[in-house]
Parts: sequence; C-alpha cells; structure tokens
Amino acid sequence: MRIPTVYLLSMSIISANICGCAATGSEQENLDAVLWVQTSSEYSATVIGAYAAATDALHRIVAADPTAVSRMAVVMDLDETVLDNFAYQAQAVLDDVGYQPESWDEFVALRNATAVPGAVDFITAGQDLGVSVLFITNRPCRDRTDNSGDCPQKEDTLVNLRQLGIEIGLGALFLKGERVPDRCLSLLSDSEQAQGRWTESDKTTRRQCVELNHDIVMLVGDQLGDFIGGLEETTPASRKALMTQYVSNWGNTWFMIPNPTYGAWLNLLQPDKRSHLRGM
Repeated sequence: MRIPTVYLLSMSIISANICGCAATGSEQENLDAVLWVQTSSEYSATVIGAYAAATDALHRIVAADPTAVSRMAVVMDLDETVLDNFAYQAQAVLDDVGYQPESWDEFVALRNATAVPGAVDFITAGQDLGVSVLFITNRPCRDRTDNSGDCPQKEDTLVNLRQLGIEIGLGALFLKGERVPDRCLSLLSDSEQAQGRWTESDKTTRRQCVELNHDIVMLVGDQLGDFIGGLEETTPASRKALMTQYVSNWGNTWFMIPNPTYGAWLNLLQPDKRSHLRGM
C-alpha cells in the first residue's frame, strides 16, 4: 500500500507555526489547553487509543503484503506526536511569554523531552515488524555560539529519542534547515534550491525524499501539514473541507494526535478568536 504525496497548487505557510513548536498570543489563554494535556486522563486515553489503533492498522498492512515490508515506512512528526514538549508550553504560560527561537533551542539542547503516551510502544512495534520508522520534523537547525556543528539540534533530538528507548540513526531524522542529501537535491522547491537545505515548513519535499527508497504506508502527526502538502491556510472552513477530502485515510493509514496548544488552526483564529465561537 503506497500513500501518495499530496500536491496542491498554492502554498502559504503561517510564519508563527514555522518550527512546529510555537505558541501564539497571550499565553494565559493557553492555560486550560496545557493543563488538559499535562493533567487529564482524557488526553492520555486519547493518545494511547490512537496509537493502539495505529498499531493494529500497521499489523494489517504488513500482513496484507509481507513481501513488501522491506520497503515500507511509517513517517511521523516528532513534537507533540512522539516527544512531549508541554513543559516548554507550561513554562510559557507561567512566564506569560510566547514562543521564542532562543528559548526553544535551549529546551531542545536539554535533550529531556518525555514521550507522548503510546508513541514508544507503537514505534517499537513497527520496527519489530521490519517497517522503517522515519521522522520529519520542523525542529529548526540553528547555529550555536559553541560552533557545535552544522545542525546540533539533530544530534540533540537523536539522543533524546534514544533515551526514551527509540533506537534509530541520524538518517531517520529530517529536520527543517538541514542540508539535503545529494539524492534528494532535485526534489527541492525553487525557494529551497538556492541553499540546498530544507528551508520550508511544508514537508512535501522531505516526504518525496523518503519515497525514493521507501513506500510510505502510514503517516502520524499532530498538524494537518504532517499529512497534506502545499496547504493554503485561509480559513478554518477551508481546512476542514480539505480534511474531509481524505476522510477514508483517517484512522486507517493517517493518524492524528491531538494538540490543543498550538498550530496553524489556532493561528487562523487570530486576532479575534471569540468571533469564531458558535453559540446556541
């Protein structure tokens, strides 16, 4: 089973969601969302259920064509899909500050994000089946004053994942801003070609790079952009209409992990979020 990369004609990336980890607006407005994730049994039950369903689906996919398993890949987002960074979001609420690239990079360098419930077991199950599990993330590569390499954030992420029991190599990680392997240079968009790096938040060319050597049989993420490329993010209604075009994928080969704290969905509601409320 091969999931095609989705192409749309126009693209507009919301800059506030550029790293896949941004919080926007007054952070006190995010209080209940962060509390729901950090304290509620409902959140844990939801994500454990999603990963259990994804595991069952992956077993069915492999059983349907076991001879093709060596080419199969699951592509996952990282932040709030595998890595639980809600401590960073909680600190933003406590300090009443928004996302800042510097503070986010300091958090990444700590290498101590915990795991989203159910994620590690799902990844291990996929690897035990012989399926490659790969990660496309908008964690940005950034220079550091200690000159610790071209993309120290990639090593930080690898170490963090291994500490959680996820055994992968650097080649399984695709970060925003990192240098593109030679085999994938021809896939870059015009804006990426000049630098030879994945500079866009849109993950389409990174999924295409994976597809050179693998058949993507499952996608897991917390944002619509983890599944669909070239999004023109105009209104909540247009995004919902786009989501419904792929209704047969949800819960079968595409699995969405809930994230109420940030994302393009929230950016689109600014500056007057209350105007979007639908009362009695």
